[in-house]
Amino acid sequence: MNKVLKKTLKGAAIAGAAYLAMGEVIYETFVNIDFHNLLGTTGIFSDPEKEKFFEECTLLHEANDWYDAVTGGDTEFFSDRLHRTTYAKVYFQDEPTDRWAIVNHGYTDTPKTMAIYAKTYFEHGYNVVVPYMVGHGPDKSRYTTMGFKDKLVVLDWIDYVLELNKDAKIVLHGHSMGAATTMITTGENLPSNVVAAVADCGYTSCWDEYSSQVGPMMHLPAAPVVTSANIVSKLRGNFDFKEASPIKAVVNSKTPTLFIHGDADTFVPYSMMEPLYEACGAPDKQMLTVAGAAHAVSVYVDYDLYWNTVKEFIGKYIEF
Repeated sequence: MNKVLKKTLKGAAIAGAAYLAMGEVIYETFVNIDFHNLLGTTGIFSDPEKEKFFEECTLLHEANDWYDAVTGGDTEFFSDRLHRTTYAKVYFQDEPTDRWAIVNHGYTDTPKTMAIYAKTYFEHGYNVVVPYMVGHGPDKSRYTTMGFKDKLVVLDWIDYVLELNKDAKIVLHGHSMGAATTMITTGENLPSNVVAAVADCGYTSCWDEYSSQVGPMMHLPAAPVVTSANIVSKLRGNFDFKEASPIKAVVNSKTPTLFIHGDADTFVPYSMMEPLYEACGAPDKQMLTVAGAAHAVSVYVDYDLYWNTVKEFIGKYIEF
């Protein structure tokens, strides 16, 4: 083997190793929830404008106070699909009811983040289940799957509800990654008990979402960086970013779905809502744009518009 070829092969090996090393860094940053949260303490992902919004948001503080005050059980349910225990906050009405809401949280969030949704459903007479998504809270895995395996969590909690109440009518409601999870779940063969879904600021696919954020957040070109991280994810047996794809799943949906998005959302771009709506195969679907709302704050920006629209849409299938 001549010297030129040896140098070429050595250079290729170094480049390949560097490429995978870059993929490891991006993979850990975005997919390892503990590592991402640790980085968050450095201020690298800080958003002063959003932090100020939440600090001044009365609705948020009222919902958090409700979450802290209302008795909600930390419930465990063994997953035959994930082969481990899954966890949720479950809120039961004092009187028996067939109305249920399964509320799905977003990336790096917790059930408390969904307090505004849980509180509103609960106050309208629903039993409420707020699961921990894959890689979050007490879940055994520390790596998110951005909806891909999270659908299994939701399917498990649908089973849980039906074991308690075979006549249950269930609404699925999620925001951000929870909306992606909700949409991916509706692409499954669901029992008729699941009567409606609300997908608030969900992305078209994990691949699209990471590609839209790597540039602004990491100041790096999207294509090679996301590709390298996806290679690492697949090598580790986690998930393929392109297969965590609500836009593929909703084609098979039979669940009436309300799509909500703020037109000031740049984290999950507002432009993703219409393609999801157009792709959705559900017999009934609707879009709601909340003017001036950034990511995952539509419910706070215009609470009345938000819930009046939800009421009108899901009210065709379940009392609200």
